Amino acid sequence: MTTARQRAPRRSAHIEQEASILALAREELTRSGYDGVTMQALADRAGVVKKTLYNRYGSKDGLLLTAVAEVLESYRGQAGQTDPGIPAIIAVRRGGNRQLVATPEYAEAMTRALMQADADHPLVDLLLGQAMSSQVRHLEIAARQGELRPGIEPRALAEQLTGHSWGLILLWVKGLLPLSTFEQQSLTGMLTLLLAVTRGPRHHALAAMLAAADPDRSGDTPPATYGEADAASPTPSLVGGQAS
Repeated sequence: MTTARQRAPRRSAHIEQEASILALAREELTRSGYDGVTMQALADRAGVVKKTLYNRYGSKDGLLLTAVAEVLESYRGQAGQTDPGIPAIIAVRRGGNRQLVATPEYAEAMTRALMQADADHPLVDLLLGQAMSSQVRHLEIAARQGELRPGIEPRALAEQLTGHSWGLILLWVKGLLPLSTFEQQSLTGMLTLLLAVTRGPRHHALAAMLAAADPDRSGDTPPATYGEADAASPTPSLVGGQAS
C-alpha cells in the first residue's frame, strides 16, 4: 500500500521535472523561435520520451503556451498583491518591463512569434487578448470608483494601453529604442496616458508617480487638476468604445 509519505516525493519529483521541461522550452524558444521548436528536441534535452510531453501537454502549442503562461503569471500575479483598478494595471506593466529587461532574448523571441502568428493563434489570445481583458476589468473598477473622467470607455482605453506597450516593444525589437531606457519609457508613457483620463485623488497620485519616474518633467506645464480634467473634453478615441 502506498503511503502519503511515499507519494510526496513522487509529487515533488513530478513538479521539479515539469519546471525543468518548461524552462527548457523557454530556452528552445529563445534559441530556435516558436516555429523552430520540436517536441523531439525538447524530449531529448529533458531526458524523457516524446510521448511523455504529448501526454502532459497535448501538443507543441500546449507545451509552449504553458511555458509562456508561467512567465506571464510570474508578474501578472502581482496585480493580486496590490489594490484592484489602476494600481493593479501599473503593477503588471512594471512586472512585464522588468521581465523583458531581465530576459531580452526570450522577450524578443516571443515578440517575433507573436508578430508572425495568425489572429486566431492561441499565442495572440495569451499575450494580447487576456492582457486586454484584465485591463478592462480593472478599468471598470476604476470607473465605478469615480477615477475615470466621464465618457471614458474602459475597452477603448485598454486597447490604447496595450497598443502603447507593444508599440514600444516593437520599437525595441527593431533597434529603435534602447533597452536601457525601455522601462522608463514604458512606465512614463503609460502614466501620461492614464493621467489624461483620470480625475480626483487618483489623478494626483498618478501625477506624483510620473514626476518621480521622470524628474526631467519638473519644468513642464503641471498636469491638469481635478477640476481642469473634468472640464476638458475626453479624448475622442477613448469615448464610446471607438478607438482611433
